[in-house]
Amino acid sequence: MHDAVVQIDGRLYAGDEARISVFDRGFLFGDSVYEVLRTLRGRPLFWPEHHARLVASAGYLSLELGPGLDEAALRARIDETLAAVPSVEKYLRVIVTRGVGDLSLAGPHGPPTVVIIARPLTLLPAEVYADGCALAVFRLPATDVTGLDPRAKTGDKRTGVLAEAAARAAGAYEGLRVTADDRVLEGASSTFFLVRGGVIVTPPLAAGILAGITRGQVLGLARRLGLPADERPIGLAELDTAEECFITSTVRGVVPVCRIDHRPYGPPGPVTRRVMAAYAARMAESVGP
Repeated sequence: MHDAVVQIDGRLYAGDEARISVFDRGFLFGDSVYEVLRTLRGRPLFWPEHHARLVASAGYLSLELGPGLDEAALRARIDETLAAVPSVEKYLRVIVTRGVGDLSLAGPHGPPTVVIIARPLTLLPAEVYADGCALAVFRLPATDVTGLDPRAKTGDKRTGVLAEAAARAAGAYEGLRVTADDRVLEGASSTFFLVRGGVIVTPPLAAGILAGITRGQVLGLARRLGLPADERPIGLAELDTAEECFITSTVRGVVPVCRIDHRPYGPPGPVTRRVMAAYAARMAESVGP
């Protein structure tokens, strides 16, 4: 990408000049963890929460980050990369792989490879937040409950890629992953929420979904606003009687859903609008003046 700046192991490159070894285990095996962030007022949004999840993901894979990748040290690398991108607000991806090794799964490998990608932030059009987006149900194979291990945010995104392709083919914005036994999980790159009887509902982490940073913020905001919220399994049939739906992610924030397949929900409902407004205020609060 010509508008990106990439830092690889402490060295900055223009986006179209950045390279890693073909023997890097992140490339060979998807043996990596990552986080995606955006900035607000030029500062990484919810950075401590993202770093904590990066550490947890690495720990699950027994990927040793080392002292040079503690929160302060990695934040310094991030700030250096962000400063090289001229726009005020940026998209940011932090990737840590197990490093360069041989072609065997258990073979020796080098120190972790640390890649930081920054580029100008592109937000969704305003009309998407005003009118909502469409989702398309993507059924996971019966042999694959979640398509990834939700205990770690890793480089293995195969079902997300398939769900996105299916959604585009159906004329939808994003795929909604549903198990073979009709349990709603999450979007291809988002957390899913519905509102039913005035209650905000999202699947529990035990269902096999990622612990989204924005998901956690929304649940906290619901408590602060006095909005009832429930983390419980969602059956596919519940989409027929839901009053409102929305998805969340770090870069996009809270995005209303106007349709899932043939099910219309219309523009953002009152609960979704309250959550959107509260999240916007929470973003500003988190980075300070």
